[in-house]
Amino acid sequence: MATAAQDQHNGFFTKLQEIRDRLGSLRKDRTNYIKSNDVLEQYFLLCEQIRSVAHLDKDTDEQDGLSRIYLLITDCLLLVSLFFLTVGKNNEPPAAFAALLVIKRLIQHLTESGNFSRKDLDPIREKLAELKRNIDIGKEDHPPEIIEQLEPIINDSYLALKPLQDKLDLISPQLEHLHEKLVSIRRTIRGCEARQTFSTTEVRSYKKQLDDIEATKIDGMLLGRDGTVPEGEEIVLELLEKCQACADEALLRQGSIAPPLRSTAERLYRLRSHLERLSVTQAWSLRETDLYDYIIEVQEIDRSRVDGRFVGEDGMVYDEGQDILIYLVRKCYAYVFSLVVSSEPVSESLTPIFNQLQTVRRCLLEVQKAGGVSSSREFYPYSMKLASIDNMRVDGKFMVGQEVPEGQGRVNSLLAECFEIMAELRCATEETPVSTRPDSPADNTTETANRAPGA
Repeated sequence: MATAAQDQHNGFFTKLQEIRDRLGSLRKDRTNYIKSNDVLEQYFLLCEQIRSVAHLDKDTDEQDGLSRIYLLITDCLLLVSLFFLTVGKNNEPPAAFAALLVIKRLIQHLTESGNFSRKDLDPIREKLAELKRNIDIGKEDHPPEIIEQLEPIINDSYLALKPLQDKLDLISPQLEHLHEKLVSIRRTIRGCEARQTFSTTEVRSYKKQLDDIEATKIDGMLLGRDGTVPEGEEIVLELLEKCQACADEALLRQGSIAPPLRSTAERLYRLRSHLERLSVTQAWSLRETDLYDYIIEVQEIDRSRVDGRFVGEDGMVYDEGQDILIYLVRKCYAYVFSLVVSSEPVSESLTPIFNQLQTVRRCLLEVQKAGGVSSSREFYPYSMKLASIDNMRVDGKFMVGQEVPEGQGRVNSLLAECFEIMAELRCATEETPVSTRPDSPADNTTETANRAPGA
């Protein structure tokens, strides 16, 4: 019986591996744009396998085999999710999986650190609400086994977020600003430690800020404007104490990391550097499927901890550098979250056009902000660019071969907005007297006429 179950598990594992390999090959192909049909083909094959696995006999002797299958399903779902983002299907349920995976880890780390403010929770809560809305709307159009994979993560995330929100709700509005400042100081000190070159001067400046806050205490308490002790004062005092300890430890260790932990630190420094670069050049260089390797590697490093602590190459646990490594892991998750959240619902094949339109729009808004133009000739570069993009459309749609990529509405809306700003600027130019236009020849002539000869 156990052998038959093992053979069955191996069969499913092999089929799932084949799906992952095909998705991997699709991801690595940089010679062609990713097509929605290619993604959907693998997506429905994955759904079929998940449906079959759900009916497996959960033989207690084969739990290891089942665990391998579930891990592989998670891997495939992550890839499919990133592919959905790449082809512009951001608002469909499968696209939610990558964001939910990162949100889950972020909440766990915020809970573990105890260092968070509303500025940390609000973006997570807003994204969760958006993802839940997308899942609810798309329920009818996607297989139930996919929805069953997503809904528990959404519910668990809300449950994990509630204690953090409840803790912040205990803090009086009078202390909220101070609490946010302390959260920021503590995080910034950790950031100073995680730099390749430690700055004693900078950490001392934060230590000075903490001492100034300490000096405002009366009889060891933080009082409100009315002289009473505000609600949540003990939470803020505890955080102030942690900040002081953090600053003292940072000045003592000065960013040092135990040698057996250096290899892990180097991996995290490299990951952070790549993600930071992607966050700057995202619009022009990011293919969402590129995030797969980063997510997998950060998770692998994070899961290597034993009882929340990193183990050195020699199998020993060292205090020196633990907080730096944890900070780097959290920073990597934060970058990934930011990149996933800011992904536009535009197919990869339409992204170059979308980026060009965003640049034109940004330039036009700057011109409008500066007071318009002095001559209609200044519109020519913008007019020519918009006209060339407009001429790419076939029956009002941007085509790539015979395919109509996702994101048509978003790109067409942006194009229309650019034309609208152009029309407003033209109108303003026609209505503005020549003498009052910026850098107008009339202004220069008048100024020259009023000058003394030889001036």
